[in-house]
Amino acid sequence: MKRFICGLLVSWVFLVGNSANSEPIFHEVYYPAGDGPFPGLVMLHTSGGYKTILPRVETYVNKGYAVYTPDFFRRHKITSKSRFETWTTYRKPIEKELVEILSLMQKDPKVDPKNLFAVGYSNGGYWATFLAAQGHVNAGVSTFGVWSWPKTFNGYPAKYLRKDSNPVLALHGKKETVQRFKNVVPQINKASSISPKFKYHYFDNAGHSWDCRACKKDGFNSEVTAQAVKMTLDFFKTHRK
Repeated sequence: MKRFICGLLVSWVFLVGNSANSEPIFHEVYYPAGDGPFPGLVMLHTSGGYKTILPRVETYVNKGYAVYTPDFFRRHKITSKSRFETWTTYRKPIEKELVEILSLMQKDPKVDPKNLFAVGYSNGGYWATFLAAQGHVNAGVSTFGVWSWPKTFNGYPAKYLRKDSNPVLALHGKKETVQRFKNVVPQINKASSISPKFKYHYFDNAGHSWDCRACKKDGFNSEVTAQAVKMTLDFFKTHRK
């Protein structure tokens, strides 16, 4: 099955339904041209839902990654309004469901099972941290990710980190109006104190969703977008086997 993404022909798209909880959660797979095996990338969406991840896929497919895009909202009927349930009511089920996606990737003949990575945006940044901190991927990048939120304060995602965690890179803007910088810094400092492989970078002139032209929060920043993509790719390259 084939699909065009922004004019790019992706060699195959794999759709999995989720009518029964014994099945993996809904996801799509996008491959570069060629036979592979390719390094695998789990790309994790924002609280705006699954559609928010699709414009970001092409960049990484063009760089040679097989990209899996799980929808971790759909099964649990989570919406942007109920997004806090992602990290409370459904935290444990989502952990299990994302690990199942990694198991599928490891069995995919077009994916190199020794080189699996995760990148997440906002809500998805929380889950990219989980996957790397708990050793399910070689490395993970949290891009304007969730580090704190009101009324829960249960210590996650920093609490996922441990001394032997796999590398995590947190990219965050100092002009955030969603994941406010003053609230995020203590959590990032906590993560950094736990894991020697935890790294972070703060962009002076970036807010939330800096790579999204259509987003209303904080504004698009092409320079920061380019820097963040380069830092992400370099981080993954450093941790390839």
